[in-house]
Amino acid sequence: MGEFSNNLLKKSELTDCLCAPGVVAEALECLMQGETARGAFFACIRSDPVLALRVQPLASIYDTEPDLLRSLLLAAPVAAGAAQAAYAVRWRQSVGVAHLAQALAQRAGLPDAQAAWLAGLCHNLADYLNTAPTPAADHLIGLDADGWLADAVRFHAEPLTRGRAAHPLVRVTQLAYQLVARADAVDSVDVRAALSALQLGAGEAAQLLAESLAHGRQMAMRFGLAETLAVSTAASGFDRLAQLYAGQAAQSALHGHFRFADGPSQVFGRLRDSLQALFGIEQTCLFAPAADGLLRVNALMPAVPALNALAIPPDDGHSVLPRALARNAPQRFERGVADAALVDEQIARVLGVGGFLCQPLALADGQIGLLVAGDAPPEAGGAALWRFALAECADALNPRYPATPAGFVEKPESAPRATPGDDIPRERVRRAIHEVANPLTIMRNYVNLLSERLGTDSSVQRDLDIIGDEIERVARIVRGLTAADESTAAAPTQLELASVNAIVSELVRMALGTLLAPNKVTVQIDLNPDVPPLPLNKDLLKQVLFNLAKNAVEAMPTGGHLRFTTRLAEIDGQRRVEIEVADTGPGLPPDVVSHLFEPVATSKDGDHAGLGLAISRSLVERMHGQLTCRSTPEGTRFLIHLPTLQNGQTLLTTTRYGSM
Repeated sequence: MGEFSNNLLKKSELTDCLCAPGVVAEALECLMQGETARGAFFACIRSDPVLALRVQPLASIYDTEPDLLRSLLLAAPVAAGAAQAAYAVRWRQSVGVAHLAQALAQRAGLPDAQAAWLAGLCHNLADYLNTAPTPAADHLIGLDADGWLADAVRFHAEPLTRGRAAHPLVRVTQLAYQLVARADAVDSVDVRAALSALQLGAGEAAQLLAESLAHGRQMAMRFGLAETLAVSTAASGFDRLAQLYAGQAAQSALHGHFRFADGPSQVFGRLRDSLQALFGIEQTCLFAPAADGLLRVNALMPAVPALNALAIPPDDGHSVLPRALARNAPQRFERGVADAALVDEQIARVLGVGGFLCQPLALADGQIGLLVAGDAPPEAGGAALWRFALAECADALNPRYPATPAGFVEKPESAPRATPGDDIPRERVRRAIHEVANPLTIMRNYVNLLSERLGTDSSVQRDLDIIGDEIERVARIVRGLTAADESTAAAPTQLELASVNAIVSELVRMALGTLLAPNKVTVQIDLNPDVPPLPLNKDLLKQVLFNLAKNAVEAMPTGGHLRFTTRLAEIDGQRRVEIEVADTGPGLPPDVVSHLFEPVATSKDGDHAGLGLAISRSLVERMHGQLTCRSTPEGTRFLIHLPTLQNGQTLLTTTRYGSM
């Protein structure tokens, strides 16, 4: 902390400061509750010195742009592992000084007790930096218009005698810091003199100090930062996985932030907000080739009017703007560098920054613009979240599929027309598949995160593995929808040698608590141990079995019994594996059975499309098998027959042998 003589940081440096993980978690929960939790959200945020400064300027977007706030929170670095114990100590000091400064301000009759809280909360702000300290910069955090808050933070540790005539906010913050940081400070001469100047007695100050310390302990318990909880541990795979999950979740939230931007000006407005929230960048502008071929400031992104006087030749090799354009790569400029282009110095001066990052960006008209980001963090140009924000901006400016007012996407006129039997345009399906990918990724990473936290001895570990496998199976099905038309020559199906018995067992385990038990359906499995492993696409068989199980449950609305059986059978002189799925429902009428595997031949109420059994038969036939049905008033039996050999050979296209 000694290298920070004034304890103030650039706003961009705040993005690298550690936050309290418990505060981030509670704030995210408030965001999920929407407008009703607005007060609770900001009450939570004010308990973290870094988030209080980063989020408060964005208070107005809580209702309109929650995805941007969610992205900021998910991307914020948090104290974890070995860093958490030391972090908890400085956090408790921050909260203690804040609470006491606010109480002192109220007792002294100061008009803005909230400012005293913020000054006390941020007094040790530099200690939260996640990287090695650097000398304080010229561009400091503007905590308030008059600078009293900044002064209170800057001079909080100065001797009390130096602050006798200082602004009351400075004196309150100094006094609160001395009382919290110094043992028996209330009995010292300088503290008593400072208390007297605020018309406070030593006994009253001691009572306020005790209340502040008690408040700090309560807050520490609330956010998981109590001394008994802040145990130092080595960095684990969970920490790395949590960071990966947070990054991907932040990308998903950022996608939602850009998704419905209406027009280029709104896109650039959202880009400006994103750079401010995620990287602390307040000064931005956009240069682009003008009609005369010179690089001029572009009106798509509001800029300081003085920049309109500048025009930069695109072949000027001294300026970082033409260099970034020529190399199609970000270029950095810092003021004071010898032989730097004067126009770059002038851009930085007009923006009021010490340097900037010049980033090429695709514009809507096919040209390449140059985003100028003032005081961008050194790592910004290479950060994944930076690249993702720019990619989302470019995608919003150049949408592959134009959006309708309702938010859906229609197929471009140049795309192939849907065939007469298509209900949904193919391009809309592709867009929907793209949208599904993000939540699937988040769910998969969250399952992995839980698995890591629970450890290898957890009794639910196998259940998490099944959930993870099913999420991955859904992802493969979704990705398969983007494959070439069925009319084109299909690539050989990817097969592996798999145990049918294991697939049945795992399906029953997966469906027991989510499908069978809730519907009062008991289950029995009879598995023949002599059934050999088969060359299969496991996902296809799982999908068929789940469809049949779901149909059986729906046929027994008041409950019943479901049985899975595997056996070996001889059919037409060929050895087959038979899988039977039998229920105790009322059975199906003969006229329904005769058309059972035809699309939309359903007798169910509600929103059923009648496609499940048609799809199931199609999938079984892709495995060179047959699916048949036998139904009586005592129940319905579906039989799947699969060959042990396909076309006289196993047709294995991979050497991977799964556990099933």
